[in-house]
Amino acid sequence: MRKRNRSLALLLVGAMTVSAMLAGCGNKSETPDAGAPKETADTAEQTGTPAQDSDAAWDTTKEDTIVLSVINNYYTAGQKKLAEEYMELHPETKVVVDVVSDNDAYMTKMQTAFSADQNDAPDIVHGNFVVNALTASSWNVAFEKGYLTDLAPMLDEVNPYNDGKLVRDVFDPNDLAIALNKTGGSKMGILPFDKIGVAFFYNKDIFEKEGVAVPQTFEDLIAACETFKDKGYQNPIAAGLESSWFLNSIADSGYRTIEDQFLTKPGDAVWDEATMKANEGFKWDPSNLKCDKDIVNNDERVAMYRKENSVNTELNKTIWDTFSKVAKFFPENWVGVDSSQMITDFEMGNSPMLLQGSFNAGKILDDINQLPADKQFQWSTFQFPSFKDAPQGLENTLRGLFVLGNEMAIVQKDSEDHMARVKDFYKFWYSPKQAQTTYEETLASGNFIQGPSVIAGVTLSAELQEKLDGFVPEGTARDWDGLTGFTRVTQADMPKFYDLVNSLSRGKIDAGEFLEQLKPYYDKYSDEGIASAGFDLDPTTLDAAK
Repeated sequence: MRKRNRSLALLLVGAMTVSAMLAGCGNKSETPDAGAPKETADTAEQTGTPAQDSDAAWDTTKEDTIVLSVINNYYTAGQKKLAEEYMELHPETKVVVDVVSDNDAYMTKMQTAFSADQNDAPDIVHGNFVVNALTASSWNVAFEKGYLTDLAPMLDEVNPYNDGKLVRDVFDPNDLAIALNKTGGSKMGILPFDKIGVAFFYNKDIFEKEGVAVPQTFEDLIAACETFKDKGYQNPIAAGLESSWFLNSIADSGYRTIEDQFLTKPGDAVWDEATMKANEGFKWDPSNLKCDKDIVNNDERVAMYRKENSVNTELNKTIWDTFSKVAKFFPENWVGVDSSQMITDFEMGNSPMLLQGSFNAGKILDDINQLPADKQFQWSTFQFPSFKDAPQGLENTLRGLFVLGNEMAIVQKDSEDHMARVKDFYKFWYSPKQAQTTYEETLASGNFIQGPSVIAGVTLSAELQEKLDGFVPEGTARDWDGLTGFTRVTQADMPKFYDLVNSLSRGKIDAGEFLEQLKPYYDKYSDEGIASAGFDLDPTTLDAAK
């Protein structure tokens, strides 16, 4: 067993504040008081933001409060700065940044908030968490039940914080298409703010010292892990829950060949010619890794496949068996371990590789740069390596993950006056100057950014940008967790799922046994999702969410 470097651990204690994906630790900070002095027109001209507009779409003689509910550490410092600046412009509107400690607490908070009067729920939320907590991962159901607002119409509204340009003008049309597809294809639950990717971080100094080349193939990755294991590194790959994205890329190399089965088709009740034209006649083209970037899945067709096939299929057996060949080099109980420990193991040199996301690249860069010169090391990233000889049922090329990151949605409320204020603050945040402020304040405060901004005009330091560029893959894998079964169990059954994954990773059971034992938990989750969505498993009929 490779010994932990205790002196380096002590050095890191003061410098590190690393957290798991979209989670963190720390105390809730106080939100600045409303009532800051109104910004004058001269000051507004200097700062690039407009003074309070007497033509505001809300009653400026009345006070109101906007609540932005976020998970600790991710952009929270920047968001608090935005709240201060916005309240200076609009002193009649108080902006409260409600910081929730971690993922689980956030899910619970959303379930509680929406079980009572929705008008009392937070106004701007992590939309993906609301959808997961309330609708079994269906954005369509979230729209049907009126939980979240369709933001597509806002794209053609003027953004007063960007020289009067339209809201859509700061976005690449391809990113808007991704956002539209992500939330059902006909409505848009979020506007893009950033992108995230996942890759293998590697310690270049250790690789050179041990004579190991950067893996070019999946088979090379296995060989490298075996070499490091032989040289005394107990866990060649430091990994946590984020490793599911590597599983997803393996799954993508199989499921993408049949993804035409899961698309909305002409004649389906939710068919929209304007946004789903790419679906017509679609077939996977293995020579073009981006051929499916504009297609739109159909939740009900996916549910039909899950109901008919369950999780214990031959394809899933191949996917999980292939993944387990790498997962055996992960730490014990990796699926339930806080990623902060995994990052620490990489930074201390205990693990030569780290399977992680771009959302921690900035923090790792800062951690290492703050160490004494003799403790620093060179590091870089490599993409998920493709197969030299793919297992039967999978294609050779693995596509990586590079998707929209910060998924902020607006909760639907009854008051038009209140909704006008919320949307105005959202526009303020998603304008170039304020997005830049969000990044700068976040980085300066040691909070985490998730990846490069997709808002035109935002720039990062050359050193950080170079690191983030390593997360951009040749093609982007689609999300197949719903079919592989990863975490697709009820919250009550999640400990059983973790036990099964850990047993598979340690070689205590094989992929066939794993899937057979997972099946009842997966089927229960799927049936609850079908019932909640009101699916009759006939996509040509319009269903009503329960």
